[in-house]
Amino acid sequence: MKIRKEVKLAITAIAAVVILIWGINFLKAKALFDRNNMFYGVYERVDGLKVSSSVVYRGYHVGQVNAIRFIGKRFDRVLVQFSIGKNLEIPANSIAAIQSTDLMGSKAINIIPGNALAYASSGDTLKTQIELGLIEQMNKQIQPLKLKAENILSSLDSVLTDIQEVFNSNTKGNIEKSLQSVRNTLSNVEHASAGLDQLITGQSSQIASILENVNSISANLRENNHNISRGIDNIVVISDSLRSVNLNQTVHRLNGILEQLDSITRKINRGKGTFGEMVNDDDLYYNLTAVSENLNKLLVDFRSDPKRFVNLSLFDFGGSGKQGKDNYGIAIYESEKPLPLTAELYLKYPDLKEIKRHGRFFYLIGSYATLKRAEKDLTIVNKAFKDAFIVKISQN
Repeated sequence: MKIRKEVKLAITAIAAVVILIWGINFLKAKALFDRNNMFYGVYERVDGLKVSSSVVYRGYHVGQVNAIRFIGKRFDRVLVQFSIGKNLEIPANSIAAIQSTDLMGSKAINIIPGNALAYASSGDTLKTQIELGLIEQMNKQIQPLKLKAENILSSLDSVLTDIQEVFNSNTKGNIEKSLQSVRNTLSNVEHASAGLDQLITGQSSQIASILENVNSISANLRENNHNISRGIDNIVVISDSLRSVNLNQTVHRLNGILEQLDSITRKINRGKGTFGEMVNDDDLYYNLTAVSENLNKLLVDFRSDPKRFVNLSLFDFGGSGKQGKDNYGIAIYESEKPLPLTAELYLKYPDLKEIKRHGRFFYLIGSYATLKRAEKDLTIVNKAFKDAFIVKISQN
């Protein structure tokens, strides 16, 4: 079948139109048959943003600007329509920010992702902001420097004007007179310095002696500074005490005390009273000495053989005979050898008790009729003696 020439021409024209439309959209980076999500943003200005400008998400090109138009009664805002690939979902609180893409000032929309869990839908209006470009940032930083430079130049101009006013003909003459006065003053100072130098040279030995004396006095004061301060403090204390004390009454009381003391001393010397008999009676002195020696021997016998005086059982070690009522004590120390009477433990605890069992010596403090009372005090004793323990004592 032979195709007519008109049909061929129509097919060619239709193909050319399709190719033209496809080429235009290709140059605009717009897919002809793809369906994208449309979003909107409202700005106060767009700073060079134009249709077909890129839309960037995390640094990657994901769409383009489709339309830009003014809105509002006074056309004070700009509505920007842009598309994003339908496969990309962005959080609902994302921000569409206009930013510069190069040094030439080209603009693009950068999608700053938000943190919302819900995603924006096609047709939504996103939050917007305008980021300063490189040139705007430089201008913003340079502007304060420019203002400072202008202020400095203005100050320099004022200073130069003042200097010019100061250095006029009259001022120059006054300055020359002032300089001449300064030269005369320096000359007088030089003559005075020469005379002082001669005086010091002639009296150098006496000056050296005076300085040595001053150094000696200063050293003595420094060494005795503490004593001087203490003496002054004592004088102040004595002065305050004398001011607050009735001196006549104090002297009268002291005289009475001295008279009583003298009377007591005379009675002691005559052997009157108990203390007088103790001082003057030799027999009483010898008897007390004998009692002390016997008591010392008794303590030695008790230390060497305590079974002669008390029969104790430690921890129910066993034994024969009828047992009496049980007591309890707290052992704070044990050793293989007995402690001397001068040991520090005896000095701190004079009531310390010593018992010997199975070749070891135990030292107890306290005596308790019940175990409950001993356990209560053990918690207190453990603060000073952490190894202390309760001892059960049976007396036969």
